[in-house]
Amino acid sequence: MFVSPSNQATALCTSPLPSSPSKSRRRPVPLRLQSLGVDPSLLVGKVLTKLSRSSKHPTLTLDFSDNTTFQILVDGYDPVHRGLPKELEMDSSLEQLLAAGQAHVEWTIKDCALITLTDKAFESREREQRWDQDHTGVAFRFFEDRMWHCVWATLTDHDQGTCVFRSFDDVYINQLHRSPRKLRAHIPESPIDPR
Repeated sequence: MFVSPSNQATALCTSPLPSSPSKSRRRPVPLRLQSLGVDPSLLVGKVLTKLSRSSKHPTLTLDFSDNTTFQILVDGYDPVHRGLPKELEMDSSLEQLLAAGQAHVEWTIKDCALITLTDKAFESREREQRWDQDHTGVAFRFFEDRMWHCVWATLTDHDQGTCVFRSFDDVYINQLHRSPRKLRAHIPESPIDPR
């Protein structure tokens, strides 16, 4: 039976993981020398109020009730030099929730971790090649449901509508620091000095 890469990743993300967050989980070894982002355990206990998926960039924004915002981002993504198209993929329940681009919820994060996924990557330009691709995903679950949710990144290339290359990339979580909106005081125009 052939399992497509996205179905394989979805199956890995929705199957039960260890139930206790107190058991130590090893953080996946990043491909970079310096790991990116923040420790996912910082999100545990926070109440998620809004999820937003960017229509222009591979970014998932998570807004919390304590006025903090975090984003799930793709390692190496550069909005100026995009290279191969990168996209965030996720399990079907999150995909359905974000069908309109954003969703308002009140869910408390019970567990959050970086996990290592293994999927089948392929290239079929000159001759077909397939290989196992390890990549880092973000997995989390809420007190309100008992299902693990997962977000990961894909890179694809198409030739005349046919996918000729599919691989995977690491994702990470970073805090978004929004500058406070400055209220502009209405300053009346200064009168012109008639001198």
